[in-house]
Amino acid sequence: MKRRTLLGTGVGAMVVAGTTAKAQSATALSLVTDRPAAAQALADRVARTSGGTIQINVETASTVDAAGFLSTVSSGGADMYLSAEEAFIETNAAFGIFSSMPGGMSPSELESWIIVADGRFMWDILGEEYGVKSFMAGDDGPMPIWSKAPLSSAADLTGARVGSIGLGVNVMRAMGASDVTDIRADAADIAGLDAFEGLNIAQMAEAGLLDAFPHMTTPNAGRPASALSVGFNLGTWEGLSVADQSLLENCVKAEHGVSRAKAMHDSILALEAAGNDVTSHQMPKDIWDAQISASNTTMLEIIESGDLGADVGDAYLYFIGDVAGWSEIGETAFFLGRKGALSQ
Repeated sequence: MKRRTLLGTGVGAMVVAGTTAKAQSATALSLVTDRPAAAQALADRVARTSGGTIQINVETASTVDAAGFLSTVSSGGADMYLSAEEAFIETNAAFGIFSSMPGGMSPSELESWIIVADGRFMWDILGEEYGVKSFMAGDDGPMPIWSKAPLSSAADLTGARVGSIGLGVNVMRAMGASDVTDIRADAADIAGLDAFEGLNIAQMAEAGLLDAFPHMTTPNAGRPASALSVGFNLGTWEGLSVADQSLLENCVKAEHGVSRAKAMHDSILALEAAGNDVTSHQMPKDIWDAQISASNTTMLEIIESGDLGADVGDAYLYFIGDVAGWSEIGETAFFLGRKGALSQ
């Protein structure tokens, strides 16, 4: 693969060691998060696995504060964060690629890119630039567009009050929508919107929003995945022993799997509980086409933002070009065949 020359790692970033405390061979790490349940589950697993020699102290913040987690951790104000790195796109839009790239990879494809292809390397290059080391820590799954009324054309979005998160906000604007709200960073009044994306059905039920938004439209190119990450202060991470690094990485990997499974299970239960209160719709073709076109525009903006964005974007597109072929004849073909069998 031909790729632009990589930036020197760590350019422009001053890595400041975090607040790691060690006493009598015990290590205490501070973690800031807007996902307290997932963070506490990770902290509990680490404590059990380490026999209490590594303790993670969880500090909960609101989703409005998530955009500041990167600077908090990279500057040493905390050792770790657990959040969706799409919260950091104002710092560098390439972070959004590791959470949810509209029109891009599914959760399993994103895992494959990061675990066995060059996504891990690209993530390290991006993280080093900002003083962090990141790992996958869950995925809330693909998400529909939720609306108060059925969607029949792209005009139902571009002429309405709409909401999204991460790179989805950029895509909505690139589609021509003029009234777009970032539903998390802005602490928005979601009930005042006409349509939005960014929550799965379990999260919708928990927030009490299904009555107001009973129409669920899929497949939604704007939200193919919803990955979470754990990020370590790079100085803190490099100061840990190899054994402690391995233990922490394995614990994060384990919680990533549990979190993905739980998100799917919670959505299954929420859909069953909703029953006829939620109506499922097929995505209109002109909305899908507009989303894909706007997604391409958004990716091009990332690639043209500088060498770092170009390298991450190139690697992502190179891999999705390969994996899409297999996904089509693998999972997609099976799911379509199974749907026919189950409907008999």
